[in-house]
Amino acid sequence: MKQEIYGHLSLDTMATHIPHKFIVPEGTNTLRLEFTHTPEHPGVGNIPHQLSISVYGPNGARGTRHNNDDQQPIISKNWASPGYLSGPIEPGEWTVELDVHRILPPGSVDYQINVFCGNEVTDSRTPMPGPMMPNSLRRRGPGWYTGDLHGHTYHSDGDFSPAEFLEEALKRGYDFVALTDHNTQSAIPEITSLAGEAITILSGVELTTFNGHAVVLGVNEWTEWRVKDGNSMSALASDLQNRGALYIIAHPKSEGHPICTGCRWAFSDMMPGPARHVEVWNRGWAGSHNEPGLRQFYKWLNEGFRMVASSGTDTHRSMPPEVRIGANRVYAYDNTQDEILDGLRRGHSFVTSGPEIQFTAETEDSGACMGDLVKPGQLTLHLGWSSGSTGVDSSELEAVLIKNNKTLSRWSCGEHEDSEFTIFSEEADWFSLELRDRRGELHALSNPIFVGQQVGTWR
Repeated sequence: MKQEIYGHLSLDTMATHIPHKFIVPEGTNTLRLEFTHTPEHPGVGNIPHQLSISVYGPNGARGTRHNNDDQQPIISKNWASPGYLSGPIEPGEWTVELDVHRILPPGSVDYQINVFCGNEVTDSRTPMPGPMMPNSLRRRGPGWYTGDLHGHTYHSDGDFSPAEFLEEALKRGYDFVALTDHNTQSAIPEITSLAGEAITILSGVELTTFNGHAVVLGVNEWTEWRVKDGNSMSALASDLQNRGALYIIAHPKSEGHPICTGCRWAFSDMMPGPARHVEVWNRGWAGSHNEPGLRQFYKWLNEGFRMVASSGTDTHRSMPPEVRIGANRVYAYDNTQDEILDGLRRGHSFVTSGPEIQFTAETEDSGACMGDLVKPGQLTLHLGWSSGSTGVDSSELEAVLIKNNKTLSRWSCGEHEDSEFTIFSEEADWFSLELRDRRGELHALSNPIFVGQQVGTWR
């Protein structure tokens, strides 16, 4: 059975979702969709139109494959194309939705979607071989753990298979890694099975909207990502956090349309709204949007929000060795998803391309570490650093103590490996430690120590 759907796109349909209904008859075991559009390119420049299709059955979403040239999904009882979910094909009304991420002048794009409903069952495809797992099991128990919170496979717009993505994480020596494909979690079962007990997998998704991206961790089912009339990103974020998810504003100052449509954060109700985590280091540090993102983080701190900074490699494919990526160092009570996420919620973490830092505080009657809150008054800050695994000569690095987005003091990391600073602190102050090189590029950043009356509360 074949059903044909036709449509036309203009510049006015940019950043919209266009639904089309179709009927699946009883006894269907496989759906096959063919999507084509013409022209694929506006005719000038090197940036094409960007269109994806999402599929929804009577019982909910069946997937999408964001920013991938292959928009010809197969969804069957036993197998589905990357980005989509296998399972019973329910009879009744289905929806294929065209997600118009980018239409460039002069517009005027025609498209066609052919829907085929078949009785045959598409069997599982032959899986690609998995990576060689290390003989030793992952470290467990209380301690500092290293990992990445942001990355992609070919289930969205990456080049890696789930096995290759996992192998890359193991090569980097990570204790944990999050897989956050765009608007789909179809690869999570496969990568979790491949990882076994060798590394902790954080289940995640990157909500990829027309006005900003957000990394969501700790979710195990499809997550609504469409911000339509009558809805808001802050409502979506609140709902996810109420369900126990960790919500991170991703690369807030990334280059936007048309280079990376939707990548720059532009939700007026989410500045930062209910969000308490922000990705300040995305991909390599040098020559990027990260410094403005860090300044946005500091601005929110100065406005009184207790925010947590994180990093994400945003891995899509192998990176050149000269690209200096950041990792997350998290203190957790165990190397499990729940405990890693809890450490991140507490802000007991820092971002780094290799150097180790220590940052604690003491008052007359209490102590605090990164992410904690202490009462106003006399405050002694303890700072430590080392070059760690980066291979950078510590004499090339400078430790910078920040208070409320202003530099309090600087030390050469080559002269000594720790310092102490005593100051009288007031309500709403915050302190952070940076390590930078002589060019001013960041190598490590602590999460803040906050000052306030209500220890442990969030604004």
